[in-house]
Amino acid sequence: MVTDNYRLIDVSFSSLSQSTMTEIPRNALVAITVPEGTSEAVMLVGSASALRWKKGSEEAVRKTAESFRAIPAPKSNLKIRAKNPTEA
Repeated sequence: MVTDNYRLIDVSFSSLSQSTMTEIPRNALVAITVPEGTSEAVMLVGSASALRWKKGSEEAVRKTAESFRAIPAPKSNLKIRAKNPTEA
């Protein structure tokens, strides 16, 4: 789904359980945007096991992802002081 400068991507994958060494199917929703005036993407990832996804997690993750907004921080007159690498 594409809305303005935002994209939502549905993803399915499996993760390997460390304790049982079995694959656990998962679903995820990735919200991606490039805020105006920047060239870097900002992403929000929400996921759940496939079982929890079907039991209602999808709705919660989707609501959260659809409400995601990223805007550039306001410009500041603060100066960045270079850190001396010999000081730790």
